[in-house]
Amino acid sequence: MSATDEVIRIVAETVTPMAACSGCGAVSGRVHSRYERQLSDTASSGREVLIRLRIRRLFCDDSACAKKTFAEQRPELAGRYARRTTILQQVLSAVALALGGRAGARLTRHLAASVSWMTLLRLVRGLPDPEQRTPGCSESTTSRSAAATTTGRPSSTSRPGAPSTS
Repeated sequence: MSATDEVIRIVAETVTPMAACSGCGAVSGRVHSRYERQLSDTASSGREVLIRLRIRRLFCDDSACAKKTFAEQRPELAGRYARRTTILQQVLSAVALALGGRAGARLTRHLAASVSWMTLLRLVRGLPDPEQRTPGCSESTTSRSAAATTTGRPSSTSRPGAPSTS
């Protein structure tokens, strides 16, 4: 680990001897090669954190598997092809939902995780849609007739002060 004035750099690699193939699930320990990924993480003491993660590429020993080699995965740290850790992705998504593009981008500069306004908008677009709920309607009353039977009034006079039809 090294720290400059503005950036903390962490060098890490996995220590597990075996990894499961993403294609068939077979466990292998035969190393094909190694490569490095650079991930941005949440700030520490107001400084940007960069993780340089060394990943192994392994041979799949299952002859029926379509993949001959596979890269070990660390989903708890970051998703496939991701350049940000899972926790930083969640923080940026929360900022994007709360503030939007330009205001959110200004805030991320102070969080030592500077991203553009367009990146924040892309994060919002990538989020799943929230569950749709009908406003003002509880789960037990889903129709006008159900509401009339629970209040004891006919549906035409369900409004207080409404004239009677009889």
